[in-house]
Amino acid sequence: MNETPKQILQLKQLLASFAFLVASLFLLQAAYAAEGDVWQVSVAIGNVRAQPQPNAELINQLPSGTNVIELQRQGVWLQVEAPDGSKAWMHQVTLSQTVQLFGLALNSVNRNAMRQALSAAQVAVIREADAYPYDLYDPSEWKKGATEMTLGYTLKEQLFAVAEITFRSTNDVEQVRVVAEEVRKELGPWQRVLGRRAEGPVEFEWRRGDLRILVHRGWPDTTTYIVYEASSRLGEMQAELEPR
Repeated sequence: MNETPKQILQLKQLLASFAFLVASLFLLQAAYAAEGDVWQVSVAIGNVRAQPQPNAELINQLPSGTNVIELQRQGVWLQVEAPDGSKAWMHQVTLSQTVQLFGLALNSVNRNAMRQALSAAQVAVIREADAYPYDLYDPSEWKKGATEMTLGYTLKEQLFAVAEITFRSTNDVEQVRVVAEEVRKELGPWQRVLGRRAEGPVEFEWRRGDLRILVHRGWPDTTTYIVYEASSRLGEMQAELEPR
């Protein structure tokens, strides 16, 4: 039975839709793999195996807090690169992308818990007001060189959204490197850097899931900032402020 031109056109459209769906699934899988993401061992000892299987050969064990870089993913197993450059597999349940500030995980902490932690750290309060999204502090006794600190929260659920720590300076072109190195000790190597320390704006960036950590400086002012952003909640907080 010969197909009509209309049927041929419908078949071509169906094949094109199928090809688009396959391509979309491939891109989705690639995006999910998040190659290059940095993870931390979140259990006391993280088992590292030769293959993505629970009974595969155990080739290493990494202590809590060790940073590893994701290379690819198979289900709940991540192939990672360890600090010594070796490549192997770890179960995702042993890894986390949480970032801590004052000992609290920023992807889940609320305003009340953060205020208690700040009080325990003897950080001086400049302003705390539940009806306003931002609390202001003097962190100079907590962190050397820091002059101001702002923490922002969603108004509805009072969840952490953003923190900015300021290090005021003039004509100190090395300050941004010093601050970035301090963050690197906690989070591992930065994943992106823009600019030159000798002159002009500079930006160092880390990504941990929904969290974005930034050390940056403008120009000619050399004041340096550390910014912690919970991207989805920062957007939520900004949306809450729009009607005001």
